[in-house]
Amino acid sequence: MDERNVVSWSAMISGFAMHGYGREAIEAFEQMQQLGVSPDDQTLTGVLSACSHCGLVDDGLMFFDRMSKVFGIEPNIHHYGCMVDLLGRAGLLDQAYQLIMSMVIKPDSTLWRTLLGACRIHRHATLGERVIGHLIELKAQEAGDYVLLLNIYSSVGNWDKVTDLRKFMKEKGIQTSPGCSTIELKGKVHEFVVDDILHPRTDEIYEMLDEIGKQLKIAGYVAELSSELHNLGAEEKGNRLSYHSEKLAIAFGVLATPPGTTIRVAKNLRICVDCHNFAKVLSGAYNREVVIRDRTRFHHFREGQCSCNGYW
Repeated sequence: MDERNVVSWSAMISGFAMHGYGREAIEAFEQMQQLGVSPDDQTLTGVLSACSHCGLVDDGLMFFDRMSKVFGIEPNIHHYGCMVDLLGRAGLLDQAYQLIMSMVIKPDSTLWRTLLGACRIHRHATLGERVIGHLIELKAQEAGDYVLLLNIYSSVGNWDKVTDLRKFMKEKGIQTSPGCSTIELKGKVHEFVVDDILHPRTDEIYEMLDEIGKQLKIAGYVAELSSELHNLGAEEKGNRLSYHSEKLAIAFGVLATPPGTTIRVAKNLRICVDCHNFAKVLSGAYNREVVIRDRTRFHHFREGQCSCNGYW
């Protein structure tokens, strides 16, 4: 580009962040300063987001501290959101909670929801319940928040609370959004939901998925049973996890494209741990690059590894 201003640099930094290239985002941030381009609030959002997506806690804390002292930029709700995400993903839940409580500006529902997601990752039921309380105070609770709490209860084996919460959701008429994955092939978008039977090549897709499952078990894949939210036996949990929408979309991609072709899938919700493990092992066993865009970021699976390094 003939001219690289704060907008172009910020876009580059945010792009690195979204794809899990934290160090590259920081290097771009340092390079823009060396070239005399001053960052703005959007730039700092990108840098803090990069630290969050890659677990760079010390770097994130350093940049957050330098915002007002060095760059003269007061943190806004987005910057606090990145910091809560950073601390929460790293397991520093109490520190994340204290940061929210110390904010000069009023925390919004997105901020609390970010902390609730961290509670799900680290199975912190007590704090999760407290966060739901704050969302109720804001009159901002959504169906997805209760699903996260269901995740937390089921992950720690508290099935009584799972039952109670499901009953509460049913009584209140709280409807959840079904998971949906899409894959584009030759200009046509193919959509899948869990246990989907509507695709014209359904039989072939399920046969392919069963064959993939056998190959991945040989390669070391083991189903992550905590991703199933019902109180079932291990075998039944494994069966339920087998036909998540992401897996059906990936199986169709393997079926319908030549070997070695990159498979690109979009998911409307956060990818579950089991499907993440599935895609990771498949990328190595089938020598395929798999790119999954969930509701928060891109996951690039190559040679049995993911660009997020298991940190998402």
